Amino acid sequence: MTNEFNLRVLKSVKAGNHVLCTHELPLPVDLLQEIISFCIPQPEEGSPRMIILCADNDSAVQLGAELAPFIKEKDLTLDLILEKGNKVKQRNDLFDGTEVIVGTSRRVCEMYFQNGYNISKMKMLIVLEMDKQMKKAWKGFISRMAESLPKVKQVLFVCDPIDERIDEYIDLYTAVHQRFIFENNI
Repeated sequence: MTNEFNLRVLKSVKAGNHVLCTHELPLPVDLLQEIISFCIPQPEEGSPRMIILCADNDSAVQLGAELAPFIKEKDLTLDLILEKGNKVKQRNDLFDGTEVIVGTSRRVCEMYFQNGYNISKMKMLIVLEMDKQMKKAWKGFISRMAESLPKVKQVLFVCDPIDERIDEYIDLYTAVHQRFIFENNI
């Protein structure tokens, strides 16, 4: 990971900050791998420690496939939570335990409120394609998830580009937290 953008984002994450970054999607997989390595240094049974929210099924499936070799190498578990999947099977998979959840904001939130998983060990919530999610009116699902996280939480918001609505939403959520904005300088 030699890219200056990735290094700055990772440095802020390691410092414990909430991060808002603008980046042409998809976000570099090597950056996500570094963040996962930092947040989940070793496998551990039970509750998820990271949730990655995507704007649609296709994005979630693609990200899951790109992360799969890395997740397997680290001996971690990843569950995909998709809009059109079998709700009972998805809930049972989550109940059995996972370290990383990748899915759509609406379905991940729905599974959480159906007691599908415990977020007491959560380290980070990553919200990808925030601009697309705002257009779908999924801001409420993201807020519910973010408000439910433990006090040690971190949130990484990714969008391209930042518009006024996104900026206002994130200002409300991170008002008492330090926030960094990274411009895409790749």
